[in-house]
Amino acid sequence: MRLGTFLGLLVITSLAVVTSGYSAIARQHEGSVNNQPAQQTSEQEKQTDPISGAWAASFSAQGTTIPATFELKLEGAKVTGSVNSDYTGPGTVRDGSWADGKLSFTMEFEKRESIAVKGSMTEGKLVGEFTTDGFTSNWEAVKK
Repeated sequence: MRLGTFLGLLVITSLAVVTSGYSAIARQHEGSVNNQPAQQTSEQEKQTDPISGAWAASFSAQGTTIPATFELKLEGAKVTGSVNSDYTGPGTVRDGSWADGKLSFTMEFEKRESIAVKGSMTEGKLVGEFTTDGFTSNWEAVKK
């Protein structure tokens, strides 16, 4: 009985090693066929979709800086996602768009007024203005 268990474990371990080896060979082959390192692909994605991802944002309001986070997703020209800060709590991105290098969306919150956000990409970060309750000020965000 013990010999059977041992042989069974040996077969399973051997299959795992062989499968792992085939996966590594396939990845190596794919890299040589595409002839592009993964890092270049990632740079290309950043150029075509500079918006999607996690952002560390800060809003200037009456001499105070309020930190926030964005989790944005770009699909075509439509921007969706979520936002959060200690001041506002969690919220969602509504009516978001990214066109001609300009970003626009409204942050909706359950317990706070909505905030209209407009901005653009400048030197690798998002910068712009926000408006809420008739108050307008500046904000910026850097990709995490």
